[in-house]
Amino acid sequence: MYPILFEIGPIKLHMYGLMIAIGFLTILYFMQRDARKIGVDPNQVSEMAFWVLVLGVAATRVLHIIMYPETYSSPLQWVAIWNGGLVFQGAIPAAVIYAYIALKRRGIPFLAMADVVMPWVPLAQAFGRVGCFFNGCCYGIRSDQLPWGLQFPPGSPPAHSHQINYGALPDGWSYPIHPTQIYAVLALTTICAVLLLMRAGWNPFTGFTFPLYFAFTGAYRFVVEIYRGDGNPTELGLGLISNQQVFSLLSIVLGLGLFFFLWQRSKRQELPASNDAARP
Repeated sequence: MYPILFEIGPIKLHMYGLMIAIGFLTILYFMQRDARKIGVDPNQVSEMAFWVLVLGVAATRVLHIIMYPETYSSPLQWVAIWNGGLVFQGAIPAAVIYAYIALKRRGIPFLAMADVVMPWVPLAQAFGRVGCFFNGCCYGIRSDQLPWGLQFPPGSPPAHSHQINYGALPDGWSYPIHPTQIYAVLALTTICAVLLLMRAGWNPFTGFTFPLYFAFTGAYRFVVEIYRGDGNPTELGLGLISNQQVFSLLSIVLGLGLFFFLWQRSKRQELPASNDAARP
């Protein structure tokens, strides 16, 4: 666990922020590369991506403040995103609304651009989860019997939580826990690979990666939430499942519903063209 990579006087390089920056720059390269293939200016991609990042980070922070108000003792802490505290679902509405408006103004088809962007988004999220791992947040429940259970050092969020709930270990470290951040990294990189393979080999209709992204990420998040140990609220889930799992179920339903809607629409659009081709 290395929440701060290095310090030079008052300047600190936080691993969480660094991983977000690396993830953003990595997928920006691939999105610009793929945008060229459909005739979109890469400079337009970088401009829109910058504002998506700004709006997305702001929205994720706002949702975290709403969901976890007890973790903020003063308004000054609202802007300290380098310490963690982002709820990714908050970025989705802000990013989609901005992207739709920005693309429409530039005359770029939204769904065509979605197939350029969406396969790479899980990769950016995976970098963010690496940041969570170094930061010690988004940790898992105890897993004393698992060979891959990890212990976090004194002062980390898991160690602090275990000291309160179970009593501290002699060395002050946490008990072994599920490495849920690593689970998320593996799942998200897999989703990235699957969407890219589907785009290259199947590609049933323009924009299909957009709804499948929501379905796949919702499914992964629902499962990983089972092993989370950082006390996610359960009000929306009536105490049975976490709020994040409720969001995940909504994401799955939205993704599958939108997929079949767009699929049927693409079939209807193909019918006139096939009928015209059949005329003598």
